[in-house]
Amino acid sequence: MVKNKLSQSVRLALAFGITASFGYSVNVVAEEADQSEIQTIEKIQVTGSRIKRIDIEATQPITVIGSDYISERGLTNAATAVTDIPGVFSGATPNLATNTEANGSGLGQNTIDIYGLGAQRTLTLVNGSRFVSSNSPVGGGSDPGSAVDVNNIPVGMIERVEVVKVGGAPIYGADAVAGVVNYILKDDYEGAEFSADYSSIPDSNAQETSFRGLMGGNFSNDKGNVVFSFEYNETDNIAAKDVPSLRDGWGSYTPVGTDAVAGADGEVPVSQVRLYSQPRAGILSFSGLTSPGPVAITNIGLGAWNDGGFWQFDPAGTGDLVPFDAGIKTGNTVWSSGGDGLDLVETNTAREGYERYNLSVFGNYSVTDAINFSVTAFANASDAANQGYQASRYSSGAFGGNEFSLMFNTDNPFLNNQARSKLEGFLGGPGDFYLQRGWTNLGQRAIKNESNVRSIKLGFDGIIALGDTEWDWALSYQKGVSTIYSQSSGISDFLFLAALDAGVNPETGEIDCKANYVEDYHDQFTATGSGITGDKSILGAVGECSPIDPFGTVSQDAVEYVNYTAMNYARLEQDIFQAFAAGELFELPAGGVGMAIGYEQRTEYASYTQDGTGRLAFGNADASTEGEYTTKDIFMELHLPFVSSDMDIPLVYNLSSEMSYRRLDNSNSGTDDVWAVGLNYQPVAELMIRANVAETVRAPAVTELFLPRVEITSFATDPCDRRNIGQGPDPQTREANCKAEGVPDEFVSIAGNASRNGYTGGDDSLKNEQAKSKNFGVLYTPSWAEGLELSVDWVNIEITDAIVNFSLTDIMEACYDSTSYPNDFCTMFKRDDNFQLPSIDAFESGYVNAALREFESIEYSANFKRLLSDYPLIGGLFSNDAGEFAIRSRFYQLKKNARSNTGSDFTDTTGQYNNPEWRSDFKFSYEVGDLYTYLDVNYHGEGVRNVESKEPLQYIDQNGNPYTKLDAITLYNLGGVYNITDTLAVRASVNNLMDWYPDAKELAVGRITYGRTFNVGVTAKF
Repeated sequence: MVKNKLSQSVRLALAFGITASFGYSVNVVAEEADQSEIQTIEKIQVTGSRIKRIDIEATQPITVIGSDYISERGLTNAATAVTDIPGVFSGATPNLATNTEANGSGLGQNTIDIYGLGAQRTLTLVNGSRFVSSNSPVGGGSDPGSAVDVNNIPVGMIERVEVVKVGGAPIYGADAVAGVVNYILKDDYEGAEFSADYSSIPDSNAQETSFRGLMGGNFSNDKGNVVFSFEYNETDNIAAKDVPSLRDGWGSYTPVGTDAVAGADGEVPVSQVRLYSQPRAGILSFSGLTSPGPVAITNIGLGAWNDGGFWQFDPAGTGDLVPFDAGIKTGNTVWSSGGDGLDLVETNTAREGYERYNLSVFGNYSVTDAINFSVTAFANASDAANQGYQASRYSSGAFGGNEFSLMFNTDNPFLNNQARSKLEGFLGGPGDFYLQRGWTNLGQRAIKNESNVRSIKLGFDGIIALGDTEWDWALSYQKGVSTIYSQSSGISDFLFLAALDAGVNPETGEIDCKANYVEDYHDQFTATGSGITGDKSILGAVGECSPIDPFGTVSQDAVEYVNYTAMNYARLEQDIFQAFAAGELFELPAGGVGMAIGYEQRTEYASYTQDGTGRLAFGNADASTEGEYTTKDIFMELHLPFVSSDMDIPLVYNLSSEMSYRRLDNSNSGTDDVWAVGLNYQPVAELMIRANVAETVRAPAVTELFLPRVEITSFATDPCDRRNIGQGPDPQTREANCKAEGVPDEFVSIAGNASRNGYTGGDDSLKNEQAKSKNFGVLYTPSWAEGLELSVDWVNIEITDAIVNFSLTDIMEACYDSTSYPNDFCTMFKRDDNFQLPSIDAFESGYVNAALREFESIEYSANFKRLLSDYPLIGGLFSNDAGEFAIRSRFYQLKKNARSNTGSDFTDTTGQYNNPEWRSDFKFSYEVGDLYTYLDVNYHGEGVRNVESKEPLQYIDQNGNPYTKLDAITLYNLGGVYNITDTLAVRASVNNLMDWYPDAKELAVGRITYGRTFNVGVTAKF
């Protein structure tokens, strides 16, 4: 403890370094300061520095969320409070957009992504230390990296969360490119606290339940303290078909006939798309679309029978042949409006459900007056599920390989007389026909995960006297292990086709698999070679096969026969040894020169193991992988006070600088130096100017380094498609290169509607990503307006050698948008003779250091908090006990968010609907006596439909009106807390108070809402 005046600079730091968010009140501090000229102030260590000091103003933007804010709003997840901040986003999230494929080993996870630069570039800490990642090297929920699933952080133990934007690598190591999120937990708690919260979303028929317990106390004559925390949370799955905003589907497709809108010249732009409701893909149906040939695409008339119509098997399961409604035709090859085609909403998940248990222990004990021992331990378990992403199996001529359409003969015993008669009438007698079906009756692609996290940190810290000064020191070892058992359902090719190959068993007279009665049927499915023949068939023993009725109702025995469960296991380990010391080197006239120096050795290991069923069932490449790296870092930090307020220098009320440096030695990616230099300047007591420049890095993740060559699928926006050829950074270059390849002018690619198969893999020669950042800010707390706080911060980040895994679209754009055509990217994909991409072996990709990112933003805040009786102009209308009213606002202005995956084709989506220029929030609160109420207003600015579009008639709504923008979104959350007694509080809130619902334009781009959410909770303290 040191004694010093509570300077205006400290008030500024408190106002914007801590209080600007919600958990603390600068006014209370100021009032206390007025009562005594001399205050006893404890030196404080904040995120972004290891040096404890009184003047805690940071040189980077920092936002702090206090435990009161979390409790008042009944937050049950450690991510929510942070992602509420404008400019901070979710990385992995259980809340899915429409038609989103589940990340097999990342179900239910929540990770944080500052500035949208990727969760792998945001470093998440617990009590200033790293935490073991749960991001599997294959099938992880976030981009490859060490992103932390913050579900593992107990909400009830959070003292505060400090979010430092821009950098942090010199203090905490690699990966802190966009910033740092530091969860600081209660470490000296006495008492007991129990909370329960319940949420309901009536529109989506979903609930969430949470229970939390916190107990702590001192022991051994107050030398020690131990805190226990237990939490349970259960969140329901939400099926996409149960969400009105997903069920009310819209899509944008090329118009036909009078639906098209011509320009003044009478021409319809080739890129024009119109809103159509209820998108359906006319390439199959869930009951089975029939066709005379192998391909059916009803929107273009392909697959019609000789009566001009389309026919499917009865969705009721009778086996009869009934008309297929092709819907309203659009100009898209595959998608129609309405009808009986493939409806993705019927088979998808909108929110992944999960159940989690968190047990945490924090203890400390004063071994001596100068040495303290501490332990932090976590034991967490969770079960998460995605109830389905599309059907387990598709059969369509639009696809390839094992998902091609199926051929049957009219002598198939499962055909009833009505269907056989109808088909043979079309065919002119017995013959073959084709079936295009989504096999939802065989199940969906469901995934279940069982995750466990174990982490323990043991440490000693204390104070040591060096001359006339005291230095803090700390020594710790940390071990974390995260495991994920993932189970996914699938259908075996061999068993599926065997179950379809049915006839009449001569011994029973019943329809049966031929595998059960045809002699030598199993020979071709039994291993043989080198004079040895196996004794088991891949189809199972004779009699095990259960036939599938492809035209009617499938038996449960058949479902169980063809389905299998694949199991994958991911394990991530983290070992950290760390030692550092911090104190004052010597005194300057303005104060002591602070210094921190330390060493850290960290090993990150990750493995992913498949059980081999995918290889047996589909012949897929084994994606099992493992790898590790060790980094040995030394770091140093300096804080230099040049001028203090008591030196009475005109226009220099306070001036200080902080410098940090870290030398990283990574066993795989080599050595790197990262550093930062910051400056704080107060010309007068009320005004602070801060600036910081830094160079940071991100180390390659195990996935990026060691992933084997594995098969993947990808849709693609083909640059040579007639609808896309006029877009891109230079449309003339794109068009010239497509013509040079010979692609026809009217070419329409199917790759946007039917995924293509390709390959990707890691590269152990990858090097560190490099990043340079700058920020400049002004903070103002005018003495003439007590309670008013204003700030503005400019941020700039440039990333080079960013690691990227090229998508199929990336590869094709890099080929056709380059002035050096043909180039190496043109060899990474191939076309068939008709210029379509083949369904299999279409492309080859992998991780490379190639991408560039350029980011720029300005952030503003304005806060005002006073007793109503002290408000200007209206204060006289209220008594002193009328309560306190606060307004807090934050504005995030995105200036630039450009990326290039090749180094030459920058794309900046700033101002687009999903990357608007403006985001903001307003938080109004009123507190009187035992009642606290709030109204939160969240604003997502308007944005253009497509920043690259230069055609005013490209986008047409359902009524034929052109549009270029999507409206802003404003959401309101209303809630309150009432303290029944000093130890018992109840709370209630409504999120999406005004029941915002997206319009057709918004639904077409994936904007959804689950509906209005009602929350209630209670907290009891003892």
